[in-house]
Amino acid sequence: MSVDVEQRIRDRAYAIWLEEGCPHGRDADHWAQAEHAVQAEHAVLAEAVAVSDHAPVVAVVKAPRKTTNAKPRGVVKPAEAEAVPAEPPKTRKPRTRKAVTA
Repeated sequence: MSVDVEQRIRDRAYAIWLEEGCPHGRDADHWAQAEHAVQAEHAVLAEAVAVSDHAPVVAVVKAPRKTTNAKPRGVVKPAEAEAVPAEPPKTRKPRTRKAVTA
């Protein structure tokens, strides 16, 4: 038995002894309970490690976020293209500069 496991059993036995109100003459019972509890914890941890070693690694890939709700320019549905003749884009009137007064 390794020193670490024995120390865990000792600590658990002490905790059981305190929980029961510090009775005298029950040290063997407390030690047996602690030993059983530590072995059960060790078995659960060993099983968890064994499962994690064999579990597949799954990468989560998120879809790219949509940054705007605007519709793309120049996209015409096929039904609309046949029904409405294409119009040339509207031209904008150039801005005029304000006259500077001195």
